[in-house]
Amino acid sequence: MLGVFSYNNMHSSNLNFKRKLKEEEKPKMEADMNKAFDYLGVKNRALIIHGSVYPDSKAGVKNYYTKEPIIRNHYVGSPYNQREFNKMAKMHGFNCMQLGPNGELCKGDNSPYRASIYAKNPIFINYGELTTDKYANILSKKDIDEINIKPEKSGKNYEMSDFDEAKEVNRILMDKAYDNFQTKLESGDINAKKLNNEFNQFKKDNDDWLEKYAVFHVLSDIHETDNFHKWDNPIDRHLDTLKKRGNEEAQDRYNTILDRSEKEVNEYMFTQFIVDKQEKADKAERDRDGIKYIGDLLVGFSYADEWAHEDAFAPGWKIGAEFGGPCNSPQLWNNPLPDPKKLFNEDGTLGKSGKLLYNKVKRATENVENIRVDNVMGLVDPYVYKADTVHMVVGVHEGRTYNIADRSQLWGGNLSNIKEADPDGNYRKVLHNIVIPALQENGINPKEAVWENLGEQSGTFKHVFENEEQLPGIIVTTGARTQDLCFDWAPVREENGEIRKDNNGNEVWEKTAPKPDWSLIGSHDNPPTAEYLNQSWINDPNNSGSTGWMPEYLGGYLCPDPEKANEKDRFTDNIRRNPRTRLKAKYAELMRGTQNIQFTFSDLFAVDKTYNPRDNSPDTWKPRLTEDYEDRYHQDLISEEKPVMNMPELVSLAVRAKAGMEVAKNIKSKEKAYSEANPIVDSMKHWAEVLKEPEG
Repeated sequence: MLGVFSYNNMHSSNLNFKRKLKEEEKPKMEADMNKAFDYLGVKNRALIIHGSVYPDSKAGVKNYYTKEPIIRNHYVGSPYNQREFNKMAKMHGFNCMQLGPNGELCKGDNSPYRASIYAKNPIFINYGELTTDKYANILSKKDIDEINIKPEKSGKNYEMSDFDEAKEVNRILMDKAYDNFQTKLESGDINAKKLNNEFNQFKKDNDDWLEKYAVFHVLSDIHETDNFHKWDNPIDRHLDTLKKRGNEEAQDRYNTILDRSEKEVNEYMFTQFIVDKQEKADKAERDRDGIKYIGDLLVGFSYADEWAHEDAFAPGWKIGAEFGGPCNSPQLWNNPLPDPKKLFNEDGTLGKSGKLLYNKVKRATENVENIRVDNVMGLVDPYVYKADTVHMVVGVHEGRTYNIADRSQLWGGNLSNIKEADPDGNYRKVLHNIVIPALQENGINPKEAVWENLGEQSGTFKHVFENEEQLPGIIVTTGARTQDLCFDWAPVREENGEIRKDNNGNEVWEKTAPKPDWSLIGSHDNPPTAEYLNQSWINDPNNSGSTGWMPEYLGGYLCPDPEKANEKDRFTDNIRRNPRTRLKAKYAELMRGTQNIQFTFSDLFAVDKTYNPRDNSPDTWKPRLTEDYEDRYHQDLISEEKPVMNMPELVSLAVRAKAGMEVAKNIKSKEKAYSEANPIVDSMKHWAEVLKEPEG
């Protein structure tokens, strides 16, 4: 008999973690967690954690491999040099980290989904490395400490990023680092010469974009905004485009910027070199640790991208979403539309916008092991609108007032229905002819990528995505039954090949193998999962969206063995009475029911702040983990005040459910099913008991 967890004893006060694991225990627990997920058939377990969400570095911590100091920007997180955090996540069963886009942010916009596709985010730099010989000691610890002041702690189990301060810290420190670099070069410093050789090679390798992005950076400072549409000088607004067309005034202006702002241009390029060098080094270290990153291919572009490739975009057209804004109004993302007419040349080769999209995918998949494709419908049949038809009106929803787009004035729709913009239907070829080849070029299997296909889907999109390319998507199990969503179904056939029918003459179907889709309860755009328990729909039996949370369903799915009916009834009653147990059951259901799963950092650590509430909140994109995240995690487990995820407990429920399901369906005998599951459940019991021990 499986005796690890008795369902009727799973009360909200019955958490098992009591102390952090000792160093020698960590690899053993990681191995046991991996065995459990292998048994469950869960191939990929991703933790959604954007780069800025990662915790700060502890004082005195050094890189495990290079022994170089880790001193990050204290005002924001960074995905690099996070060996300690990533190994903690691996110990709990996660085998990949799903990041957000890692491009340079626009000024005044913290959204990673308006980041650059070429320039990388410099606020992720580890300044500590710049104090070492490898970086010619171009900063001192004193330089860093004078500027990079740690903010006061909030007292909560999360901090809030301060992007403005983070950008200012980066500006000051990289200005000093570049000046010191030049001084050392002039003095003949051998380490500076080595670094300069690398820098020159970087400039040569990236000459197709680097210099003009540096010029744009200078112009954005001159005009005090990077929204070039608002620049007064028409030459500056279209400088790169005019220069490409041979406009002499534009060429003179460009050369003037290079001459007058030589330091600023070179410093910008040097900063991009530093972050690129560190990202590559981090990739090599993660490879040694077996830690995989899933990058994020954003559907949008930054102002710098748009300015530097202006002739690749369709004039006046923008990409958004038809629904999902305040009061379910259109979402006006203001993202430029790569010109469908310039995707392909007459001979089938890539045109200007086609090359831009291809390079965008290639850039996004550098230094990561997999990719999440944001809003894939935007790469097949995007919702587009004419920017000059946007008129804002007042909308009211649940007592709150919003400025929303007036649908009656907005000229928009799915691109496949707008022949004016895409007369030859070129956009439906983007996936097959551009995106998938670019993924394969960087070693990513399109069938394993995370294709974000949520929201409205047009018929054109469904045909291309599901029928032509047959790609896996994302399944949200909130309010829905994982067993219905995440499995393929097929008719049951008799020995003679005929389809079995029930007493009413209806065909009998059964679940076959799990789908390769990525399944989750909520993403970075959703409230923490625990908050669903406070919503009225979840207990409404007449709401079809609540079926996946119903105690009867969860109890039956996780305790399916017919010989354990009494235990199932007790477990179901426990789910009904204890919200915390219901939450655990939902997590376990997801782990039991699909090949590829995702959980957010806010769920694992019970952060009760929505990362992207999508309501123009000033806190949007800001929640991040505290430096003492691990201590707080265990404190919360002990205090039982926050519903942090107890991974061994949850996995044990899923393992037990699978064994019971095999018995219930006569797939295996009772003896065989439980003999295979018992060692795994016992290992989870072991770690639960170890973690109950007090700190000593």
